[in-house]
Amino acid sequence: MKKALSFLIVLIFSLSSMAYTLQGSVKGYPKKVIEVQNLVNEEGKPTKLSDFKGKVVILYFGFTHCKHVCPTVTASLKRISDALVEKGLKDKFQIVFITVDPKDTPEVLKQYKESRGLDTFTFLTGKESDLKKVWKAYGIEVKEKEMCMEDHGEHHHHEGHEGHHECHGAKEKTIVHTPVVTFIIDKSGKIVEDFKGIYLPEDKMIQDIEYLIKK
Repeated sequence: MKKALSFLIVLIFSLSSMAYTLQGSVKGYPKKVIEVQNLVNEEGKPTKLSDFKGKVVILYFGFTHCKHVCPTVTASLKRISDALVEKGLKDKFQIVFITVDPKDTPEVLKQYKESRGLDTFTFLTGKESDLKKVWKAYGIEVKEKEMCMEDHGEHHHHEGHEGHHECHGAKEKTIVHTPVVTFIIDKSGKIVEDFKGIYLPEDKMIQDIEYLIKK
């Protein structure tokens, strides 16, 4: 009986001490977060990533007038946030959105945040020169391209007469930023993983963030 009990205790200890494996891309991580300089939040208050030290930070890039990609990512992160709040972890994480459009003023970002109920999000903006430094530091390439708005409402990059697409609708300029990536920063201020793409694995991210919060 004592041997069985001892074996059970050892087994439980072994299982509890097994390392958790993060489910995002961990290549090149962990590495110290690259601090942002001279940016302000939606209230116009100077804000740095280090302000959230002690919390798990979910960092991504976008802009308020984005029609497809950014709303898809934001919707996923809102669902992730809601799940974490339901677990009682509201004050343990922070979602940070850095704009890729200098026209996203604090006033624009505040209205965007409030209209969508994004209470656990902080939105950052600044002068174009300062934003460009942040984009470059995080490997985000930002371009303005001419897009074609087809009759069914979808955007297409306009290639002109020598390209693959002819535009049969109105043309408009829009911002394109690549890659689409969401960074996860641990409580100590290190980037530990990222998730690339528009469609985020929400369940996996919830598990990872909860683990990092409780770590």
